[in-house]
Amino acid sequence: MHPSPKTGVAFLLSQVGARSAQQFARLLEPLKLSPADAGILRLLRQSPGISQQQLAETLGMHASRLVAILDALESRKLIARTPNPDDRRLYSLRLTPRGTDTLAEIGKIAQTHNELMSSGLKPSEAEQLAALLQKIAAAQGLTPKVHPGYKDLKPPARTRKANKSAQPNR
Repeated sequence: MHPSPKTGVAFLLSQVGARSAQQFARLLEPLKLSPADAGILRLLRQSPGISQQQLAETLGMHASRLVAILDALESRKLIARTPNPDDRRLYSLRLTPRGTDTLAEIGKIAQTHNELMSSGLKPSEAEQLAALLQKIAAAQGLTPKVHPGYKDLKPPARTRKANKSAQPNR
C-alpha cells in the first residue's frame, strides 16, 4: 500500500484532465470543432478507409451516435464516405483534402495545448510525466490514443433538436 499524498493522485489527475479538456475545447473553437471531432479526424488519418462500424468499435461508442458526428463532418467536407468495395453494406471513411488541411491546423493547436499544459515542467519532467501517465493508462486498460469519453458522447445538439421535433407530441 502506498502512503497517501496530501492531495490524492486520482483527484489531481481528474483536476488536470478536466482543465486540459476545457482548454483544448477552447483552443478548437476558432475551427468550430470539438475535441471529439479532432480525435475522429486524427483516427481517420491513421486508418484511411476504416468503416463506420470499425471506427465506432475503436472509439468504444455506439455506431448510431457516431453517425450524427460523421454527418456533421461530412457536411463540412472534412470527411468522405464511400461504398466499401469489399462489402456494399459498409461505408469507408477518408479525410478529404480540406479535412487533411484542418487536421494540420489541429496539430498546431495540439502542440500549443501540450506546451501550455506542461509549461510548469522542464522537458525531462514532461517526458517523465508522460511515461508515468502511460503506465497508469495501461494499468486502467485504456486504449492508447483513444479518449474514453467517446462512450458517453451525446449526438450534436442540432441532431437532438431535429430528432425531438420529429417525435409526435404525447
